[in-house]
Amino acid sequence: MSQHKLETLYVQVNKFTLASHFFWGFWALIQAKYSSIDFDFLGYAVLRFDQYFKTKPAVEAMKIPE
Repeated sequence: MSQHKLETLYVQVNKFTLASHFFWGFWALIQAKYSSIDFDFLGYAVLRFDQYFKTKPAVEAMKIPE
């Protein structure tokens, strides 16, 4: 794999990681409301959203190389 393809993949993976944090944060909020499972879904949502907002600036600054 070329260096260009590797750098492109790295940027894309990091951007999808943001989407993953956001998705699981919302999922946990829904589970907190409707799930009968004894789990701290709200706490989990906070962790995922915290990670999203913590890494978002760095990931948004990443550019796919030309």
